[in-house]
Amino acid sequence: MGSEFAGGDEATVFDIERYAVEDGPGIRTVVFFTGCNLHCTWCQNPESHSMKPQVMYYRDQCAACGKCVTACPVGAVRNSPPGGFLTDHQKCTLCGSCVDACFHSARKIVGRRMTVQAIMDEILKDRAFYESSGGGVTFSGGEPLLQADAVLELAQRCKAEGIHTALETAGFIQWKLIERLLPWLDLLYFDFKHINSEIHRRVTGAPIELIMENIRRAAESFENMVVRIPVIPGVNADTETLSRMFSYLAEQTRVRTVELLPFHRLGGGKYVGLEMEYAFETVANLSREDCLPFAEAGRRLGLAVSVGAQGA
Repeated sequence: MGSEFAGGDEATVFDIERYAVEDGPGIRTVVFFTGCNLHCTWCQNPESHSMKPQVMYYRDQCAACGKCVTACPVGAVRNSPPGGFLTDHQKCTLCGSCVDACFHSARKIVGRRMTVQAIMDEILKDRAFYESSGGGVTFSGGEPLLQADAVLELAQRCKAEGIHTALETAGFIQWKLIERLLPWLDLLYFDFKHINSEIHRRVTGAPIELIMENIRRAAESFENMVVRIPVIPGVNADTETLSRMFSYLAEQTRVRTVELLPFHRLGGGKYVGLEMEYAFETVANLSREDCLPFAEAGRRLGLAVSVGAQGA
């Protein structure tokens, strides 16, 4: 596209979702980048944790024929009741033989390398819908800024094409990577998960101070910013914790718009397919109504707090 765009010729993505309506205004294309430097215990996209592609196994679709075991040239697939036909990801070479051998779509390689141009081609397919609905593209993950060069180049290209561009970040990243992207964004979603650093470290694997500082700095530099708070039972779904989070935003930052995201378990089945433990297997989903009292606590502090669709 020329030297006016930043580097980053390729990126690894695990999904490109078209016709999305919950990650920004209008009809959108959401590009989900792989890799995350937080490991939230409730994450609905565990396939995003690794930067490398992985084989996902869908037990509910498995016919238990065993063809995947026979097809694997390195012996990475085994029958492991009650889990099913699981993959040893240390042995797996991602050759795709087990996927090709499965006639029931119970196996899939998630994550693929794509050129920036190929991703841009996907984004441009729905330009007409963006224009008619006021939509655009959203970069999500994982943590998209772990592939900051590619995201920057895509944002610059979208700006050149007149496409509304949003980014969702967890913010556990160097400020300079956020700062250089801001001129190319129309909307910034910034995740905020807890106010207590030790609890945040326990449930995400990282302290909270850098994230809080980046939220403050981003709000000073960028006006159209929404802080998203996933409301998680046993983590932050209580009035005391959320009130402290609201107070920080209202009193120490320029943030004024907050969206609460009620917890759900819809991603739980992915953990089985990736042989990962899911700590929230028996935790009840939250409804929008469950979060309305929390939203009211934030509004009393002068914040514009809404409750979004289930998702965390």
